[in-house]
Amino acid sequence: APAGWWLAVGSLRFESRVTNMASTATGTTADADFSGMGIYVDGRVKNELDDLLRTKNVTELTARDVHLISSMHYLDDQPMLKAAEFFGLEKRDGTDGDGGGGGGGENTASESDASSLHSKQPSSSPKTILDFGAGFAGDARCLASEFQDTCVTCVEVQRHIHDAAEAFTTMLGLKDTCFHQCVDVFEDDDGDGENIEDGAPRNKIKIKGAPFDALYSVLVILHVPKRDRLWSVLSANLKPGASIYIEDYFALAPLSDLDKKKLQEVVACPYLPSKETYVKTLVENGFENIEWETMTSKWVPFIETRLSQFRAPENTERNLRVHGAALTKELDVFYSTVHELFTNGSVGGVRIRAKKAKF
Repeated sequence: APAGWWLAVGSLRFESRVTNMASTATGTTADADFSGMGIYVDGRVKNELDDLLRTKNVTELTARDVHLISSMHYLDDQPMLKAAEFFGLEKRDGTDGDGGGGGGGENTASESDASSLHSKQPSSSPKTILDFGAGFAGDARCLASEFQDTCVTCVEVQRHIHDAAEAFTTMLGLKDTCFHQCVDVFEDDDGDGENIEDGAPRNKIKIKGAPFDALYSVLVILHVPKRDRLWSVLSANLKPGASIYIEDYFALAPLSDLDKKKLQEVVACPYLPSKETYVKTLVENGFENIEWETMTSKWVPFIETRLSQFRAPENTERNLRVHGAALTKELDVFYSTVHELFTNGSVGGVRIRAKKAKF
């Protein structure tokens, strides 16, 4: 495998752990502390990739091969496919879930240039999607490779995850349609005026390539406590009439102190609004035609199966072999805590579809 991407992905192993991301300034995207969140612990995805490469050559890998090990949400590829349908994307010929790509990784540019996305596409007006909190970008690469005239810009605040995601994208040969930026959208609120387009407020344009046609974000917003500020910034980076697809947690009932403690310490969720508060914030930041689909009853079986399969005797040996005892224990704590929160009636899941107002 080419050294460039392997060093980037391999660096996950040498991070001491996900450090406390809390900032001394209030309101940053990094207000949540991810250090107790087993699914983010350094090495998990690298371990899974190592195991995958025991049976498949790197040059044969596709975006779909990497998708399951690099996605951290529920129902596998359903969120991505539901979003593609809502965004009006059309499948590429011959990509019935194979993910495109094809490895090789010979093109090892150090940074993806989101500002050049229009010049690299066969269509004069490709659909531009902002994947906010893209993580390891499993969904983003599939969207960019499986759908026609689609470019995805991935924004991730955690540097080590951003580096690994960009390395995966280069490895799969998809850097011309899937771009990566490590940025905290709350930093430097006074701004310097760069990337100002279509009259957006000077202090809210944070992302190269903005404004975008669509926003995609799955199980990310729950990590950000300053919701009004966040949605104001996200709205400023979207075109009028843009579509948004969100999957997130919300408070089904008033949270107990114990629920809040588990959410903050294990799930890195420092704040959870009710449905009413969530919708109010969206409306106040210029979104309309809001469709609220409660997903709790669909997520719980997935959450239960994930935990039971992880703990199944036949998987114990693999978990220990691939991840080691310490990380296996932390993943168990994370999976079991999420299961408890969703089955005690206090936390729910939602799928949100909406549009940014045109005026």
